[in-house]
Amino acid sequence: MKYFLKFVKNKKIKIIFVIFIWIILLFCTYYQYKKYNYLNLEKQELSYLNKKNIKEINKLKLEEQKQKKFLKNIDLNTDSSITKYVSAKIPFNKKDYIPNNLINISTGFIVDWKWWWQKLRKEALLSLKEMAKDYYRDTWKKIVVVSAYRSYLYQKWIKDRWCPDNLCAKAWYSEHQTWLAVDLWAASSNGAWQSKIFKQRYNWLKENAYKYGFHNTYQKWLEVDTYEVEPWHWRYLWKSLAKYLWENNLTFAEFYNKIEQH
Repeated sequence: MKYFLKFVKNKKIKIIFVIFIWIILLFCTYYQYKKYNYLNLEKQELSYLNKKNIKEINKLKLEEQKQKKFLKNIDLNTDSSITKYVSAKIPFNKKDYIPNNLINISTGFIVDWKWWWQKLRKEALLSLKEMAKDYYRDTWKKIVVVSAYRSYLYQKWIKDRWCPDNLCAKAWYSEHQTWLAVDLWAASSNGAWQSKIFKQRYNWLKENAYKYGFHNTYQKWLEVDTYEVEPWHWRYLWKSLAKYLWENNLTFAEFYNKIEQH
C-alpha cells in the first residue's frame, strides 16, 4: 500500500499512466470503428453482389426470351426466306424460284472468278463486301468467289456431268439457288482445299464469318449435313442465326432438325 501511494503521488508516473489508458481507449475506439466499417462494407458488398446477381439473372432470362422469340420467328420453309432450308432431301417449293433483289458481286475487295457476271441477293452481298474488306485488312488478300448463284438448269447441267449426290446437289435442291450461297477459292473436292494456304483462309472464315452472317453449311459429313464436308461453301443466314450456330457448334442441318423436332 505504501509503495502504491508513492506510485500515485508521482506526477510522471501519473502522466504516463493517463497516456497509457488514453492509448488503450483510443485503440479500442479505433478497433470498434474498423469493425463497424468492415461489417458495413461487407453488407454493402453483399448487397452489391446480390443486385449484380439479380441483374445477371434478369439479363440471362431476357436473352433466353429473345432467343426463344428469335428461334420461333425463323422461316425455314418459304423459298424467299433468308433462312430457307434446302438439303439433299428437301427442295425448294418452286423449281423456278428467283428472288428479285439481285446485284453483281464485283467490288474492290472481291474477285469474281467468272468475270463479273455472278450475282447475289442484296442482303448477302452487302455482308460479303463487309467481310471481304475486313479479310483484306487482316491478310492483304482478296476473297475469290468461284461460284455464287446457280439456276435450276445450271445445277442440272452440273449433275448431268456425273457429279455424285454426296458432292453435288440435284437441281432444285441446291443452296446456290437461294442466291445466298458462295463457294470461296474452291468449288470441288479435288484436293486444292487441303493445301496450307486454303486452310489459313478457312481458319479465318471459321473464326470470323459468323460476324457477317455467313455459315459453313457442310461441316459434319454426309450423315449429318446430307453432303460431304465442303469448307469452301458459305451460306448467308442473317448475323443472329449465324452467330447462334457458331456459338452452339451447330450446322444448319442440325439446327433445322432441332427446330422440326419441337
